[in-house]
Amino acid sequence: MARSLPDSSTEWWIFLGALALYFLGRWFFAWRQAQLEGRRRPGRAALDELGEDDDDEMTPVRAGFGGFSTWRQFIGFIVGGVVIAMIAGLTEGALRVALLWFVSPLLVIGLAYMDFREARKARAKRTRSRA
Repeated sequence: MARSLPDSSTEWWIFLGALALYFLGRWFFAWRQAQLEGRRRPGRAALDELGEDDDDEMTPVRAGFGGFSTWRQFIGFIVGGVVIAMIAGLTEGALRVALLWFVSPLLVIGLAYMDFREARKARAKRTRSRA
């Protein structure tokens, strides 16, 4: 039943579109935060924030929830998957397409926001520990 990779080019475009939407959402949240902090170039600050490298940190990352750093991320991922499966399984035709086109982007952006908040919390914690 489950396939490991998409079969058609349309499925690949949908997959890549969801990935692009996730990164665009993460960039937007970082840009908005930089703008609220009053940085001179919020767009550049957002890109720098997304590209931060934590290799200089020797602290191990705790991933106790199946590779997710918090239970909120884990639950968000599970709930998102269940919602998508329910829509796909319980609806047909145009209703299915409309619901998936409406709900899927909301779930992707929601997960991007949760990841942004976790990264911001970790960054704030590192900054406080260095001071």
